Amino acid sequence: GVGAQVLAALRAFLVSMLHRQGVREKKAALEAFSFNPLSALRFLGLYAV
Repeated sequence: GVGAQVLAALRAFLVSMLHRQGVREKKAALEAFSFNPLSALRFLGLYAV
């Protein structure tokens, strides 16, 4: 459904941003973000606190 497409788009954007920031361990970063989704939003600048 649409929800799955939105999550896939967010993940692709997140991977792109990790690449642009020079993060080498993308798999580890994505795993850490999966356990703490707010940290992914903070990384993307979408969550202020």
